[in-house]
Amino acid sequence: MEFFRKLVRSFIPPSISVFVIQTIISLPPKLSRYLIASFTSPTKPQMKWVTLIEKDTWKGAWIGPSMSECTGRPAELSKRIKKADLIIYKVHGGAFRVGHSLMYMEVFIDWIELLKKKYNINALILSVDYSLAPESQYPVPVLECVGAYKYLVNTLKVPGSKIILSGDSAGGALCLETLIRIYAPDMLKDILAPRTNFSVELPAGILLVSPLVSADTNSWLWEFKEDLITPALAKNVLKEYLNLPEADPAELHLLKLTRIESGYHRFAPKNVLCYVGEREVMRDVILKLTECARSDGTTQVEVRQENYEHNWYFIRELVAHHQNHVLQQCDEQFVDFAANCLNQESDNLVKVVETLEVKDSLNLSSLKSRAKKAVKAVQVIS
Repeated sequence: MEFFRKLVRSFIPPSISVFVIQTIISLPPKLSRYLIASFTSPTKPQMKWVTLIEKDTWKGAWIGPSMSECTGRPAELSKRIKKADLIIYKVHGGAFRVGHSLMYMEVFIDWIELLKKKYNINALILSVDYSLAPESQYPVPVLECVGAYKYLVNTLKVPGSKIILSGDSAGGALCLETLIRIYAPDMLKDILAPRTNFSVELPAGILLVSPLVSADTNSWLWEFKEDLITPALAKNVLKEYLNLPEADPAELHLLKLTRIESGYHRFAPKNVLCYVGEREVMRDVILKLTECARSDGTTQVEVRQENYEHNWYFIRELVAHHQNHVLQQCDEQFVDFAANCLNQESDNLVKVVETLEVKDSLNLSSLKSRAKKAVKAVQVIS
């Protein structure tokens, strides 16, 4: 299978890959999942990087160097997590109906190795394996993602300053709603509602790749007929995942993401990196969301557009072999972004410590002054 993958990437034109992927992801869910799993399942060497995890309300995988050694050894797993400088919380795409937590292993390994090589950052990835539609409709998958994030910040006590999220396509929608449900849950009813959860700090950053941020397909650019997203697939997603038209739109919060025009600091990290395709049907709604995120100046948003289709960064068959340098540049860009996010959080922590030290110094000086006055008072009295 690995030989076949390399053959596809080296010799099959992206236009053929687009047609094949379009066809596969539009098949009945079980058949589509089987074919995608056959093509994206980890190789034996890659499985040495993986230990699977299953909790009561969610499941997924930890990914890192020699992580297979942690299988069945919770103490060793806990030790590895505590020693990590960075945790990447990953939610995969697949139109909510296909995909799995290990489908991008090549990218994951490149990230981890590059972070170590360039910045000596020890990174681990927690990739969520959420339930798929139509068997599991909204909000089941997003609640599983919430459970995985709570496991990170509440159970493992990983500070937000060490977390960067990554969501592609459907995974982008799941990441954004997870953050809303964690930090500003009242926004589910009122998009102007303030943040209410301050017990957990916001994550350091987020990478969004062709995120699904609107279910209003009328606003999509259907003239891009070569995109992976077709009208038939969009219709399937609305029916299988959101249960439209039967469902109450007021309860479908994916429909509201593009209505959040400001105040992203209530739930989103202050650093956002977004990759979008010039030839994807959701291009304009994605760009609108990034503009809204940066509108009030509290969120730093970096956008990279390349002349490819939907989710080109993770689905690398969409990029011609002779243009692989674009993917390598994007890997470097993400790693630089991640390192910068960690540095910013570190600088903020230093400022807090310095402020506390100044306050402590002022308090100490005040105490000394009061003590001297007290001594003089006693001398006068005596």
